Amino acid sequence: MAPPKVRFLTKIFHPNVDKLGRICLDILKDKWSPALQIRTVLLSIQALLSAPNPDDPLDNNVAELWKKNEPEALKKAALWTETYAKGG
Repeated sequence: MAPPKVRFLTKIFHPNVDKLGRICLDILKDKWSPALQIRTVLLSIQALLSAPNPDDPLDNNVAELWKKNEPEALKKAALWTETYAKGG
């Protein structure tokens, strides 16, 4: 009846994901309900990736850059995607 353990194995530059790949998402913590389906979890993660919340960060350094210079943060996120997620 506990929430699923979900984390990224690939490095990701995002204010709501820490260096260990853990995700700051309410339905994976205190808002979990056994009635939720894996589809809901995945859609919520997709939404978080599309709309970061630097005001509730897991990675403070990334959040600071996101707040100060969002275009630069997006550029760095794209670079991390190229480097770590595309498999060279």
